[in-house]
Amino acid sequence: MNTYHILAALELIDETYIVQARARDVTEVSGGKKTRNGRARKRTFTLAAAIVAIAALCGFAAYELGLFDPWLQAPSGDPVRAVRSALENQLEKEYTMRLSIEEITVDEEETKRVAEGYADSELAEKRGWSNEYLAKHFIVVRAKYYVEYDHSKTFQDDGWVDQYFYLTRDPQSEKWVIVDNSTNRGPGRP
Repeated sequence: MNTYHILAALELIDETYIVQARARDVTEVSGGKKTRNGRARKRTFTLAAAIVAIAALCGFAAYELGLFDPWLQAPSGDPVRAVRSALENQLEKEYTMRLSIEEITVDEEETKRVAEGYADSELAEKRGWSNEYLAKHFIVVRAKYYVEYDHSKTFQDDGWVDQYFYLTRDPQSEKWVIVDNSTNRGPGRP
């Protein structure tokens, strides 16, 4: 189903159900009194359904346009291998035409800098990352690669990418997973 079909369906919801719900004068009889609770409930339900449909469409459109692009990855005991799997899985996405990896390395200096920034922060607390956890189970991996996209399917630019991947390790499985990333894009090779 493409975006056109989804938008057409949303228009039907708008025109059909909302107009019908408004046109009806649904009343309930409760103890001999007429109330408008049934009508109010149907309006609320219709509004909630429209909001859910719009939210789903926005999420679908964002994914299709590449605005929301989760890293499909295979957690690994080796953080470099976890990042490599995420990059290689980019080729599985319909809008990626070519990807060539130049280098993937653990960046100890960036790991230290970012871990110090997370230490005792609200975000670290929210994610359950103690300072001890960050010292043992947090790492930054830097990847340099070239990527080309099908511009009929995404707005993303082709070119060399210099990207930091932030990974955490599950203490039980000892597998690394990407939790975030940041990108430095430039006109030339990084």
